[in-house]
Amino acid sequence: MVLFFLPHAGGSAKSYCTFKRYLPRDLKVVPMELSGRFIRSGEPLLTEVSACVADLIQTHRLLLEQEPYALFGHSMGTLLAAELIRQTRTAGLPTPRHAFMSGRCAPCDGTRMLNADHLSDEELVQFFAQGGLSTAIPDTDPELRRMLNRILCTDVRMADRFALTPEEAPFGCDITVLYGKEDHILRNVDLRGWDRFTGGKCDYFGFSGGHFFFAQHLKEICGLITERIC
Repeated sequence: MVLFFLPHAGGSAKSYCTFKRYLPRDLKVVPMELSGRFIRSGEPLLTEVSACVADLIQTHRLLLEQEPYALFGHSMGTLLAAELIRQTRTAGLPTPRHAFMSGRCAPCDGTRMLNADHLSDEELVQFFAQGGLSTAIPDTDPELRRMLNRILCTDVRMADRFALTPEEAPFGCDITVLYGKEDHILRNVDLRGWDRFTGGKCDYFGFSGGHFFFAQHLKEICGLITERIC
């Protein structure tokens, strides 16, 4: 079994490295890196969810075709996961055995969270910094700061533009939804929209903490993952 991890806005494949510590050794953990980000910084910076996913499918096609797999997406990663399911289904490729959706509502029409296209880069960076939603960057490395802020703003805008209905992407597998009980991004948001993406089970698990709650609950979350796919 392969477990693909899909990144949050501004996040890299390395964001999920600590999960390996608590997952079974025979589970193949594959963090997906988007084109133009971090270890793939020499490649084009793609600016649409659909293009990012098409590239990921091409990059990981052999694994997607040959081994059973599950998806774990956090925040923007849930949108990437949903679009990956849509594209694999359209292409006649195998779809996942399970989907773990973390820290975001379902990508139905009308779920824009920030209207990010109407905000400047400075306003977006400030919003995420004040909410503890981005990594602190040392003032001594302005070039790194510019690169990370560019990635963050690109990701936030493409996530905010993305919408997908259950009819366009029926998952065909069970869904596990995870969220932080103190996540202010999810305040007044109905997470139950994920129910509509599957005819199977859709379970919800709330954890103490904010948007990046999983950092405080790694062992428990990895136990939940193991129980459901291994």
